[in-house]
Amino acid sequence: MTVFVLILVFLGTLVVVGGGLVFVNRRRLLSAQAARDRLTETPTALRGAGGPASTILRDQRVSEIRALNELLSGRGVTLQLAGELARAGSRQRPGEFLLITALTGLVGMTVVSYAIGPLSALVGLAAGMSVPWLLLRRRQAARARSFELQLPDALDLLTNSLKAGYSLQAAIEFVGRESTAPLGPEFLRFYDEQRLGVDVRTALLALQERIGTDDARMFVTSLILQRETGGNLAELLQTIGTLIRQRLQFRGQLDTLTAEPKGSARLLSAMPFVIFIAIYALNPTYMRPMLAAPGGRAALGVAMLLIVVGYAIMSRIADVEI
Repeated sequence: MTVFVLILVFLGTLVVVGGGLVFVNRRRLLSAQAARDRLTETPTALRGAGGPASTILRDQRVSEIRALNELLSGRGVTLQLAGELARAGSRQRPGEFLLITALTGLVGMTVVSYAIGPLSALVGLAAGMSVPWLLLRRRQAARARSFELQLPDALDLLTNSLKAGYSLQAAIEFVGRESTAPLGPEFLRFYDEQRLGVDVRTALLALQERIGTDDARMFVTSLILQRETGGNLAELLQTIGTLIRQRLQFRGQLDTLTAEPKGSARLLSAMPFVIFIAIYALNPTYMRPMLAAPGGRAALGVAMLLIVVGYAIMSRIADVEI
């Protein structure tokens, strides 16, 4: 209980100090935000249909908090985390993400320590800190899936534009305007970067890094090789689009075949929790000795950890890479 009170005091102090800093610097922050909004404005014609405004404004800050920004700026871990956030389509800064990770870790540590015991605090800390990373991976997977579904149609549109006489840059800009998010804004960002002087190869590699899928890597590699060796670009892109469609079709068949083991993993992982809640609701006195005894709470913590590990193993077995 003492640890819980200390954490609440720490969080309250942090909120008060942060609010005071924001109040004191409110005019400077509003001016900076207004200037940043003007720089990041994109005309409606250059937005992907239904997508957010695209921007190529470089902002190297990793946090709005000056001390945290100076501490984390230029570090390899911070740069890697910024790439992970970009692949998820998140506008969070690395410093904000790390602060959220620390707060969720403290919450997890407090809850587990209060419910099970102080010996399980490290387990709660690890579980709490893993939540933002799991959500980040989930967003990355969803965004990558959207790219994979959009890319074949975008390649068809790009091929037709090249056959109609467009240059590669103009064709990509046209596809970006006609495509929805997340693919449309990324193509528009590539177009803006190379239009403002960035080398085409560098802009393509940056596009590949932001998307981060195998299909995007194949698309970018093909464009770079074609620029260096020559060849029929329209025919090459048409072949890539056909190959990606075949991969998507095969992946759909794999998802159908692996649906049963994935469902079994979810069912087996949820069953102990459902049974525990049902028994506690029907006969609370039967379960109270386990919850009251330190050994019983420790056993429950170990059981939960084993369930999570078992679910991860079964999910990994059912996840087929192609």
